[in-house]
Amino acid sequence: MNKISLFGAAPLVLALSATAALSNIVTLDCKMNLTQRAGGWIPSVAVVEVNRQTKRLRLVRPTPDQMNGRVVSSQLVRDAADRMVLRWEVKGTRSQSNQVTPVFRFRAIVNKPDGAVSVIAKPVGYNNDFRANGQCSFK
Repeated sequence: MNKISLFGAAPLVLALSATAALSNIVTLDCKMNLTQRAGGWIPSVAVVEVNRQTKRLRLVRPTPDQMNGRVVSSQLVRDAADRMVLRWEVKGTRSQSNQVTPVFRFRAIVNKPDGAVSVIAKPVGYNNDFRANGQCSFK
């Protein structure tokens, strides 16, 4: 193998590596059907980037400051052929009716074949929870 073909292969290897890295990132664009059961704690629209390699999430929309809180932990709990399970915790959340809760734990289950999603939001230290269903598209 001569030097020209070796150097000519380098950009291809880099491009393939970048493509593999990008395939580890999945973006979920979700729209929720909110009911009274959501209690104002679950956003109507959410965009979440999921890094399948590191098992971390990034809340793109709403941003944590739009939720009047900050994401303190996030995790891809399960990534199977049929569904994804996501969990995240937000501190200092404020509802649409201006109620504040110190810590909220969220869990989303996304059905991969049809994009159906269910979200449960549980305020830490309280017995109740808030729920919503919706639809996600994978990008």
